[in-house]
Amino acid sequence: MVLWPHWLVMVIVVPLVGAVLTPVVGRGRPKASSFWSLGVMTVTSFVGLMLIMRVADEGPFSYLLGGWARPYGIELRFDEFSASVAIICLLGWLALLFSYRYVAESIPERRIPYYYTLVLLNLTGMIGFVVTGDLFNLFVFMEILSLSGYALVAISGERIAEMAAFKYLVMGAVSSMIVLFSIGLLYAVTGSLNMADISSRLAGVEQRLPVMLALSGLAMAFMVKAALFPLHIWLPDAHAIAPSPVSAILSGLVVKTGVFGLLRTYQIFYNAGSYDLTGLNTALVWLGAISIVMGAFFAIFQEDIKMMLAYSTISNVGYIVMGLGLASQYGMIGATVHIFNHALIKATLFLGAGALIYKTGYRTLTDLRGVGKAMPLTCMALSIGAISIVGIPPTAGFLCKWYIALGAFQAGQPAFGFALVFGALFIFIYYIRMVNSFYFRPPTHPEILEVGEAPPSMLGPVLLLAALCLVMGILGRIPLSFIEPAVIRMLGPFGG
Repeated sequence: MVLWPHWLVMVIVVPLVGAVLTPVVGRGRPKASSFWSLGVMTVTSFVGLMLIMRVADEGPFSYLLGGWARPYGIELRFDEFSASVAIICLLGWLALLFSYRYVAESIPERRIPYYYTLVLLNLTGMIGFVVTGDLFNLFVFMEILSLSGYALVAISGERIAEMAAFKYLVMGAVSSMIVLFSIGLLYAVTGSLNMADISSRLAGVEQRLPVMLALSGLAMAFMVKAALFPLHIWLPDAHAIAPSPVSAILSGLVVKTGVFGLLRTYQIFYNAGSYDLTGLNTALVWLGAISIVMGAFFAIFQEDIKMMLAYSTISNVGYIVMGLGLASQYGMIGATVHIFNHALIKATLFLGAGALIYKTGYRTLTDLRGVGKAMPLTCMALSIGAISIVGIPPTAGFLCKWYIALGAFQAGQPAFGFALVFGALFIFIYYIRMVNSFYFRPPTHPEILEVGEAPPSMLGPVLLLAALCLVMGILGRIPLSFIEPAVIRMLGPFGG
């Protein structure tokens, strides 16, 4: 497949330049910044599609900035895992469309252009994070998405939002310092920052202690970014208090960069071929199982709908991390695809919750009783998201969790497969509470029956995402088969 050779660098440059120009475009015209950002993400999505078509046709490929070969040059690398660009672009575009009406009510008008700037910067950071082949640039893109994320949480200017952003910043800063320290250790022992080059040099490194320290540091820092229990304390407030489109991006995409960082760390060390990762795998499996149960347990007791969804994120990150830690082919495939599918599901739920809050002004399950009669389409989409995140067939959540459970048996650890089922039952309990409140409880506020559906720019993304939750369950074998070659290459002789 012959394509313009510079698509890979353009997928980063387009949203970055678009972000820089957004305040200029939106000066005195906040609505113009909305249309501009949608246009930028449309172009970025087209470029991303070209890249995915190429990797599907040819396999992984690279772009060397300035023509300098590794390890001296900066390499961008696009493989099957990098196809997560598709979900970043899709959710980014839908969140921006949803924001058109939403931010006018929740953010001061003078800040609206800066809101769109920050969203584009956040998406740029995520795209760069998944396509870079260089560890230091992975850190740089991680900081771009982190700093923009802190600002997005606080952008409403309310004191509670600023406090949530500060907590997020403190935890993020600590994890970022650990990542930078770990990268420095790997550079010290290998003399390279290129991921593939580090892998090839690690086998000849005699000093194993700094290497294992770097591995431990990267794993711990990325677990903080992923909000894995008990390193999750920054997440509930940040996700619940942020504007709903931002919550969808944070929960659906940003926390996945922590998981993706773990995935890239695994690639480096599995490809090195001479390091025993059993200890790390065991830790991730246990922490994943604990996170599944504890995230669901805390969610059961939440009345605030967005806080409930935030704790649900902690639980589902546990599924992904467990799948990675099992280090079996089925477990790794299920975990990787669940990164994509969970993003769809949580965006459905957070945007749906945002539509309810926008129209009713309420956000607790008690206050939202009976809203299913007033906003049937929105509540239907939320119900689809709920059954999908529980893992009921034929939704997107089922096939991934089924593969992770199979991965537990394939790895000879069937107890964790049963832990996965137990966690799903917990999740079922708190989403039943939500559905029961919407449809089967008398309204606490009778006037709630008079509200209508959200505007089309908000309702459309919610319904589309709900439909994708079903489509990706029915057609789930497509992404599973797409990811399988990358997992087999990564695990090599270590895979079950």
